[in-house]
Amino acid sequence: MTTADLVTVASDNAVTRRERHRQSRYRELVLGLPAGQDARRRTLGNYLAPDEWRRNFLSEEAAEYACSRADEVSREGGRLEKNRLFTNMLSSMPLCFSVFGHLRAHPRSAVAVLNDLLGLDLVGLVGIDVRGRRIAGIECEWAPDRRDHLRDGTAFDAVVAGRLADGRSQLIAVETKYVDGFSRDPASEAADEKYDCWCRTFGMADGAFAELGGHATRQLLRNVLLTESVRRGGRAGGGPVFDEAVTVVLARDDDAAARDAVDAVAGQRGRMRTAVRHVGHGDLADAASRVDELGTWSAEFRRRYVADC
Repeated sequence: MTTADLVTVASDNAVTRRERHRQSRYRELVLGLPAGQDARRRTLGNYLAPDEWRRNFLSEEAAEYACSRADEVSREGGRLEKNRLFTNMLSSMPLCFSVFGHLRAHPRSAVAVLNDLLGLDLVGLVGIDVRGRRIAGIECEWAPDRRDHLRDGTAFDAVVAGRLADGRSQLIAVETKYVDGFSRDPASEAADEKYDCWCRTFGMADGAFAELGGHATRQLLRNVLLTESVRRGGRAGGGPVFDEAVTVVLARDDDAAARDAVDAVAGQRGRMRTAVRHVGHGDLADAASRVDELGTWSAEFRRRYVADC
C-alpha cells in the first residue's frame, strides 16, 4: 500500500487532506508505527492500532488521564467515542487530552500558561463541585447535570476552575477544534425559543439569538450559554458558583471560521459576564515554551500540530 493510499480520502477538503498527511507522517517518522484502521476497517495513515493507544497522546500523564476519564464519563452518563480518543490521530479529542490532561498533572505550569494566553491573574487551580459534578482543577469531556442548565447535550471539551489573585473564582470552558468545524445541530422552533430565552436572561445584546442562531455560530453560542449558566449556578439558585468566566476556542492558527465565530459571539455579548476568546495552536505552543517545565512538551506539541508539513 502506498503513502497516497494511506492518506487519500475522497471527501477530505484541503485542510483535512493536509492534516491527515501531517498525522500520517508523524506516526511514521516520529512514532515509527504502522497505520491502523478506522471503524470501517480502512487502513488510514492517521490511525493507530488499538494496542498503541498511548502513543496518541503527547505524554504519559495525558494518556493515563484519558484512560481514567473515559470510564468516568461513561459512569456520568456522557458520550465519549473511544475510537476517536484512542486511535484517531486526526481527532480533536486526543489533542484536547494531550493539552489539558498534561496541564492537569502540572498545575503550576497550567496557571502560568493560562495567565499568559488569557491575560488572567490566576494564582492556583481549585477543586469545586457543581451540584455533584466535580471539577478537580482541570477536567476534559465535562458537563454539568443538563437538567440544571440548558437541558440539551452541550458539554465542554475541557474545563478549568481557578482562583484569581484577588480571591475571585474563575471558570474557563474550552472548545477544542482541529480539522472539525462547529457542529450543525438541527434547529427547531422549541430549541430556538429556548436559546433565545437564555440569551435574553443572561443579558446578551438585543436580537443576539437572531444573529447567532445559524450554523456558523450556533454551537459556540450553546457553549457560551452553558458557561454562563454554570457560572451562575444553574436553575438551583443559591448564587453564582464562579465570579468570572470565559469560553475559549482552541483552534488552528489558520482556522478563519473559528476566529469569525468568536468575533461574532463576542460582538453580541452585551452585559453577559462570560467572555469569549480565541487561542491558536501556535499561541499555545509559544506560551508553553516560556514555561521551563513544559519545554519538551511544547516542542512535541508544535511538531505534531503546528510545524509546517
